[in-house]
Amino acid sequence: MEREIELGLELARTYLAFRRSVTRLLTKHDLTVEQFSIISQLNKMDGLSQKKLAEQTERDQTTVGKILDKVVKKDLVVRKEDPNDRRAVVLSITPKGRELITQVYPEVMTIQDQAFQGMGEDETNTFIQSLFKIYNNIK
Repeated sequence: MEREIELGLELARTYLAFRRSVTRLLTKHDLTVEQFSIISQLNKMDGLSQKKLAEQTERDQTTVGKILDKVVKKDLVVRKEDPNDRRAVVLSITPKGRELITQVYPEVMTIQDQAFQGMGEDETNTFIQSLFKIYNNIK
């Protein structure tokens, strides 16, 4: 029983430390972690609907809508009429959004590299695979 509690506490503590580091970085670029997540996803998969974006980022549509309002206002994302369904809207990252991702992503990866410092490639891959298994077991 104690082991399970320790696992949860260590996962939470590690997540919070990682998030704090990323938040400090993103604040310098006038972004939140949530906004970065949204524009990163659109950078990978442009032209998503709000519903699909919510699914991809594992957030509810209302929350995604509020985040989108902010990134649209910052000219990082645009809402466009879906060419296949005039009632629907698709989301696209703007050139300004792509430029920001290109600049910020390597900085985020530096934080990730720092987190894995002292771990070999095999150990890192095993750790990431274990996290995926834990996630899939409890989602």
